[in-house]
Amino acid sequence: MKKSLLALAVLGAFASAAQAQSSVTIYGSIDGGIRNKTNVNAAGDSQLLAGSGTYSSNRLGFKGVEDLGGGLNAHFTLEGGYSSKTGALSLTNTLFDRGASVGVGGPWGSVDLGLQYSVAFKVIAAYDPFNYKYPTIIPVSTAAAGNQVNLGVTGAIGGSRFNNDIQYTGTFGPITARAEYALGEQAGSTSNAAAQAVGASYTGGPFSVGLAYTQRKPAVVTATNFQDNKQWTIGGAYTGGPFNVAIGYIDEKQDFGGVTGQGKIRNAWLGGSYNFTPAMALTAGYYQTKTTAPGVTDTKRRLFIVGGTYALSKRTNFYVDVDNTRFDGGFGTLGGVQAVGVAYAQPAVNQDRQTGISVGIHHLF
Repeated sequence: MKKSLLALAVLGAFASAAQAQSSVTIYGSIDGGIRNKTNVNAAGDSQLLAGSGTYSSNRLGFKGVEDLGGGLNAHFTLEGGYSSKTGALSLTNTLFDRGASVGVGGPWGSVDLGLQYSVAFKVIAAYDPFNYKYPTIIPVSTAAAGNQVNLGVTGAIGGSRFNNDIQYTGTFGPITARAEYALGEQAGSTSNAAAQAVGASYTGGPFSVGLAYTQRKPAVVTATNFQDNKQWTIGGAYTGGPFNVAIGYIDEKQDFGGVTGQGKIRNAWLGGSYNFTPAMALTAGYYQTKTTAPGVTDTKRRLFIVGGTYALSKRTNFYVDVDNTRFDGGFGTLGGVQAVGVAYAQPAVNQDRQTGISVGIHHLF
């Protein structure tokens, strides 16, 4: 009897130790509200919509980490998006569309494999004044290099995440270095549909700067026409007490193959925020998108947005925004598909401007 009790005590000790060395966290956010937009059709009508993820994308995620000893750890992330209007998945038949990766980390950094946010996306986060809020209104989050979601020409222009990605992240003092290689998985070629990127960020005192370069070869116009795509981004931010200001730029070029010239898309922005109290903040920004493509009218989209938040608690805030967008040019097609700019709110026929107002509640859990 004594031996049995001793054995149970030892097993319990081992179980407690193992449990202490690993953990899984369930997290997420839900955002719901109301949004009104003007000039949604040729007649200039307004539209009142139920909001879903207007301020911050809805998500449900799982994160786990296990201590392997010697400063090493194993970790994973599974994250999926959903609609708070209907409960549907953000991407049909895709449970974890926002992230699905596993990796190993240590004092030297971390290596992760799977679906994950791109190097460009992670670098840009430091100098977007809205920090990727209002993702369906502000173009920056979808403009970052990626291949998970096809925007613009088939498989090209933005995307923010990479499938089949092998990514390294290392932080050394004030510098964070990143590199990735996303496999294209094409027979007979290691470059077709693949992507490579490097990036670095520096934070010193109130200043932070970052830059990233991504080179990939997506299929454009047709599913077998793989052409070069190159994107680079640079920006910086300054934080002084309750005040923050940020500026950034993204330049992307897409070859089409068989068509003279390149498709080009350039995003530039400037903005800032001010915390009036620990609970109340106001952020404003100007975002400009220019697109060009052979045989297609050049376009320009200019967005000015002001957003306010009031924290009801550490996890729940009320938000309101007013945004005005002006359009110049058109969003033509190339080879039967949208050439550039499809990710940036194509205007209704005969309309060159749109005003939106959003109110809602965002909760973290």
